[in-house]
Amino acid sequence: MCLGGRGNVLPVLYGEMRVGSRVVSQEISTADEGDGGQVVVIGR
Repeated sequence: MCLGGRGNVLPVLYGEMRVGSRVVSQEISTADEGDGGQVVVIGR
């Protein structure tokens, strides 16, 4: 029965991980322009 509740959390965590990867990609792209320091703060 507990598995049912936890099953709902997995998709959410997976989704956040995918979004996080996209954010990191954007941070790296922006860091290339020279705004690395600021981007890290925004990403946080």
